[in-house]
Amino acid sequence: MDIQYVDTYELTRAGQEVHGQAPIDQFERLIEDLPEQADTMVSWTVKGEMDSFGQRFLRVHVKAAPMLECQRCMKPFEWPVDSHNRLEVVNSEAALNVDDAADADPDDAIIERILGSQRLDVLALVEDEIILSLPYVPKHDVCTLLSEPLEEEPDGDLARPSPFAVLGQLKKD
Repeated sequence: MDIQYVDTYELTRAGQEVHGQAPIDQFERLIEDLPEQADTMVSWTVKGEMDSFGQRFLRVHVKAAPMLECQRCMKPFEWPVDSHNRLEVVNSEAALNVDDAADADPDDAIIERILGSQRLDVLALVEDEIILSLPYVPKHDVCTLLSEPLEEEPDGDLARPSPFAVLGQLKKD
């Protein structure tokens, strides 16, 4: 299904679901600082729902596999993204900034809000979900591409002398 825009009010009122796929290179903000991307697809599902209090929500599920650059070995690697998020749809910008943290149960997750629209750009929402799922400093769990393992700091008597040891000698004199 090739859907670009949805009416969040109708989607949540009717409990509808939309889904689709798009090539990863269609998400320009996502890939602008990333290494060259493979011909992978991004899959997404957006489902509207309304609770018994009339609150509107979107459940967003995104699957993607962007190529990132490991900051240890500087080699590209695939980062699997399987993001599930629930967003509250609000009617005004003032409602976006309401602080529910004081009233919220500490065990409950704080729900993010988006402004409802009759023309929500689904692909921009999907792109935001992927961007938020990326690590701040991407790296392999284990860099198998390094020719030598990363050196560990030696322990005990084999440790390098402190650069401040010279100052200790001056103090004794």
